Amino acid sequence: MNATLASLDLSEIDFLLVDDNRFIRQLLLEILRSWGARSIREATGSEEALYEIERRPPDVIFCDWMMGPTDGLGFLKKLRTMKTHQRIPLIMVSGHATTDHVAAALGEGADSYIVKPFKPATLMSHLLKVISADETANAFMLD
Repeated sequence: MNATLASLDLSEIDFLLVDDNRFIRQLLLEILRSWGARSIREATGSEEALYEIERRPPDVIFCDWMMGPTDGLGFLKKLRTMKTHQRIPLIMVSGHATTDHVAAALGEGADSYIVKPFKPATLMSHLLKVISADETANAFMLD
């Protein structure tokens, strides 16, 4: 059974947005809020994200690939080695649209991969996939 936006209650889900680009964090924040999300935290990089995760593990992480000093793939690798937090769903959000980048992220344990720029419907599709663990949903879509 596939979940839909109408049947999904995001008000109890804690999101962490990890991106050094303020515009992208704001865009994700506004989209999630418009869908009813209330708990949305932001981090501008890997170290800040790890602090937030230790402080209170989120339910879902959206993470950019290109940020410094540790990129999103490095952050993902670190997260997947942390026994207590390795199962937190992570959606990689990146401007890299090559199959090599997608394969690398999914190979390191990303639950989904979204290419920038993206449409809200694409974001919802990927969010539904990781929340419902719906294996029939697309793991990678280009708009």
